[in-house]
Amino acid sequence: MESKQTQNNAISIVIIGLVAGVLSIPLFIFLYNFFPELSFTYQDKMIRFDHIILFLTLFFLLYYLLKKLRVIIYILLTIGGIVFTITNFAEIYTFSNLYHDSLSFLTDLSKHSLKEKFFFREINFRQEDRLRTAIDYKEPLVRNYAVNIANKHFNEKQNLSPNLKWVHFFSIFKEINSKWNYVYDPKNEEYYAKASETIGQLNFDNSFKGDCDDHSILMAACIKAVGGEVRLVRTKVKQKDGSQIGHMYPEVKFGTVKDLEKVVYLIKNIYFTEETKNKTIHYYQDPKGFIWLNFDYNDNYPGNPYQSNIRESEIEV
Repeated sequence: MESKQTQNNAISIVIIGLVAGVLSIPLFIFLYNFFPELSFTYQDKMIRFDHIILFLTLFFLLYYLLKKLRVIIYILLTIGGIVFTITNFAEIYTFSNLYHDSLSFLTDLSKHSLKEKFFFREINFRQEDRLRTAIDYKEPLVRNYAVNIANKHFNEKQNLSPNLKWVHFFSIFKEINSKWNYVYDPKNEEYYAKASETIGQLNFDNSFKGDCDDHSILMAACIKAVGGEVRLVRTKVKQKDGSQIGHMYPEVKFGTVKDLEKVVYLIKNIYFTEETKNKTIHYYQDPKGFIWLNFDYNDNYPGNPYQSNIRESEIEV
């Protein structure tokens, strides 16, 4: 009898453990965004202590409650299931959202993203006033263009992003970079085309023309016009003959390391799947811990490779 009772207890422990584990997953996916980040990097691989601590806390709490307050827990689970069913049919938070949030959590950042290591030169940003004037994001032409292209792409999948601004940034990137054609400045001169001027080029053949400065100005103006935070970075790019030339590119702010998992997942698996096949998302983490993605024209997806690991100077728009 004692042996049978022990066996039943063991089976009960396993069943309760499995139920607690299954229930911990959706609760974890919902709560980990609000849990403070605790992480460190080991051999270029990020170890997230906050994930481990939160999941184990939820698991043991649920395990205890299932053993002691089983009936109450089942009632709460039933209520939770009803609420989730309602949010699913109301398209507030759907089964699809839960599925993709689960996959984004399981994304291995070390395989799909690369934190760039830069050399800083702390040089004053040249022609800052002229550039800020050229980024005329308050001009009605620029504002109207920005809000329109922010909603041109990915509308059918925008509900999969927890932040609508990210979808707008991705759409702006896709539209501008798909129409960009590189054209040099006049010889021995720096010409900064206003964003409104570059948009006016669409009237000729529905495409943009200009150099890296003009591209950065237009991208910055459009991102700024829809509520984004953007910076311009000056660098030096090494040529095949060993010489170096100046280059400028835009970076867009996406949040903290906690947001990076979802951002990388969305780029790789939802919005730029073909463009990022077998490619890596490149990003810069500033001293405050915020994540910035490269929005240069090197490739046709956000977070494309940087042309140089030198940061001579930068300004936030």
